[in-house]
Formats: sequence, structure tokens, C-alpha cells
Amino acid sequence: MLSKRFITSAILGSALAICTLAANASVMLGGTRVILGEKDRQASIPLKNTGSSPYVVQTWVDAGEGKNKAPLLVTPPLSRLDPGAENILRIVRISGDLPSDRESVFWLNVKEIPEKSDQPNVLQIAVRTRIKIFYRPAGLTGKPDEARGLITLAVVPGEDGKGAALRVSNPSAYNVTFTGFKINGNKEQTKAGMAPPFGALDFPLTAISSPQAIDVSYTTINDYGGETPEVVTKAAVAGATPAVAGK
Repeated sequence: MLSKRFITSAILGSALAICTLAANASVMLGGTRVILGEKDRQASIPLKNTGSSPYVVQTWVDAGEGKNKAPLLVTPPLSRLDPGAENILRIVRISGDLPSDRESVFWLNVKEIPEKSDQPNVLQIAVRTRIKIFYRPAGLTGKPDEARGLITLAVVPGEDGKGAALRVSNPSAYNVTFTGFKINGNKEQTKAGMAPPFGALDFPLTAISSPQAIDVSYTTINDYGGETPEVVTKAAVAGATPAVAGK
């Protein structure tokens, strides 16, 4: 799944009436996910300032929006990055008990903060990029690239029993990230999502009014951030024999 970017703006000087802008990150990460193995001393990811201005780069790890505490630390937490300059972020585990039978997921946050402008009426923008960190215990059953072939699909009633949803069940010890699902020959597309280990994830369906068998196609994201080959399969109504990925 692609990294998430958030924009925080502050207007300096007199207020601007109405403005429309598009902000792109100048500080680019060298990947869309980080894998930290239990036996690894650390994991690292490069970043580079591709812009024409210097930035202060602030980094931290969280356990999800609103969950600031995480047993991982990223260094350096604060640094200056000049135009064209590169640096390496290093992630290490510092404390805390984590499940030993499945992956855990955290988020790496990288915020680029521009230098304060000495000009009046300047709109300054800080862009935050977030990517996933997968903490992977040693000795997990199976292999990460096999997990996508183990998922099962079923159509279930939607929220509060209304409509229908596609339920993706993941019996593996690994997180499986989907780029989204195409339903019934591309008549509907769901959002991207991630099925947790030994868990399930429901994707609401709007093209059908009640649970019924559907045709499904999808791709997933591998450890390197690449998109895997498309899988085309069927999803039966819950209670019937569920479809297994690739079959």
C-alpha cells in the first residue's frame, strides 16, 4: 500500500482570503514499508531531500493514529536535510512485549518542516509521510509470500445487517495488504485494506443489495512494496464453502 501523506499549514502575516494548493513531499523515503525481524539489531530506510530548499526532518513511530506509544525507536528524531542531501533512518526495538506468533504493525512518521520565511503573507506547509513498519518474530509458521494464497473470501451481511460486505479471512501469521478488490467484472471497486494475522476484514459492497455469490479479483503488496499478480476467484455467501485465494 502506498504511504499516506498529511498536510499541516500555518499562515504567517496577514490572513489570506481563499487559497487552493497542492503539496508534494520533497523529502522522499526509499521505500513504502520497513520489515524489522526479531533477530535484527535494526532496520533502516534512506531518505533524500529532492527539493530546492532545506528542511528540518522530524521522525517518530506510533502504533496507529491516536496511539502514540510504540516499543520502537527511530533515529535521528530530528535533523536538517539540505537540498540533494541524503540520510539514513534507523529503527530499533527498545521495550515492550509483542506477540511471538504473529506480525505486529507500527507506523513510521516523517515530517518535513520548511525554514521560517522572512517574507510577509507566506503560506508554509509541513508534509507528513507515514509508512508501515512490520515487526516480524522469528520462527513464524509459513512464509510471508505464501500468506496471500491462504486467505478465504465470503460474502456476509453488511453493517447492522443491511446490504452486503466482502469478508476477507486471514489464517496466516502475516499481515496481508490488499490494493483493493474488483467485484463482478469491475462493476465495483473497494478501498485498499490490510487483513490482520488470524483475523478478518470486511469491505462494504454497494453494487449488491444483499449477500450473494460474486466474482472477485485483487492484488496484494509484497515485502518490497511491489504489487503481486492479480488473483481472480469467486466469493460464496457465508455458510457455503468459502473461496480460497487462487482457486
